Amino acid sequence: MRHLILASAVALMTTAGVAGAQGTRQIDRSGVDRAAWEFAQELNTADAFQAYLEAFPEGVFRSEAEAQLFALRPDLAPQPEPEPEPQPEPPRTSLVLVNPPQATCTVCPRMVRIPGGDTVMGSEQGGAEGPRTSQTIAAFEIAATEITVGDMRAFEEATGTRTGRSCFVWTAEGRLRSRDGAYWGAPGFDVTDDHPAACINWDDAMAYVDWLNDEDPRGGWRLASEAEFEYAARGTLDQDYPWPGGLGVICQRVNGAGAESRFRHRNNACNDGTEAPVPAGVFPVNPYGLSHMIGNLWEWTADCWNGSHRGAPADGAARTTGTCDSRVLRGGSWDDPPENLRVSYRVGIPKTRRQANVGFRVARDLAPGG
Repeated sequence: MRHLILASAVALMTTAGVAGAQGTRQIDRSGVDRAAWEFAQELNTADAFQAYLEAFPEGVFRSEAEAQLFALRPDLAPQPEPEPEPQPEPPRTSLVLVNPPQATCTVCPRMVRIPGGDTVMGSEQGGAEGPRTSQTIAAFEIAATEITVGDMRAFEEATGTRTGRSCFVWTAEGRLRSRDGAYWGAPGFDVTDDHPAACINWDDAMAYVDWLNDEDPRGGWRLASEAEFEYAARGTLDQDYPWPGGLGVICQRVNGAGAESRFRHRNNACNDGTEAPVPAGVFPVNPYGLSHMIGNLWEWTADCWNGSHRGAPADGAARTTGTCDSRVLRGGSWDDPPENLRVSYRVGIPKTRRQANVGFRVARDLAPGG
């Protein structure tokens, strides 16, 4: 019977389509729908109503057809979801909350989870970049962007801290000179709250990390080790310039000293369109979604300075021995030539020094099983 109804519906559609001008088929679907419904009503069987619903699943008379079908065949009607059994009320206890846990940390930056894996740190150039050292990095989180001017403003307002107001800035002649009054809000170039905070020394960065740990009950905030930084900056490409196209497209990928800059060491091969640090997202993010891991600002890591990778831990941990009055910077900056923007390039400077080309981003340990 059902196949008869379906065949009748097709026949009605064909008949309704013959009346078009000059033989053109123009199907009156609403008319066919109504005719099929009337046919099903005339038969008044479960098969007839089910056939109508199969032929016209979005038909005008769908609700009526379902009502008629389920009246004739209650077994086809949708069954209501069983109500969950009531659970016994847990025993009440008296709680005294001290520093109640926060659902979110409103001051914490947006983080990206970096999967663990095996990598090799360093390059074949030797010197401070050698020897190449195998590493097994555990999963961790790292900030998607550098800590911003707005972040530092919130930190100072919340804690009453005032970072030092003296910083090495670039002169018009292209020389780094100490300037009293220069700081993250006035680093020798115009900034907004969205710009990365420059003129930050290592101790300033650590004070910010301590604040995050005070604000976030989960804890685990820190600076990345240089092994973690290089691992995250490499993304999925084990090459000097870790993006498709390499050195040939450096001005499209990172903010360095292009032909537009005033520096004698500038890269005259191309112009990246900006002469100072830029807010996050201006240049393409890397495969992990991290902004400006190379270029824009040098970034502090947790490591004490050592003149090579010889003796570096194999698990990606920060080196806590060596010349600890100086700390490792990674990533290069807006005032650097291409050579300094290689992923393995590293320098160390006194941890008390503030420069207009140095900032930081934070990292965080994952909870067990995270």
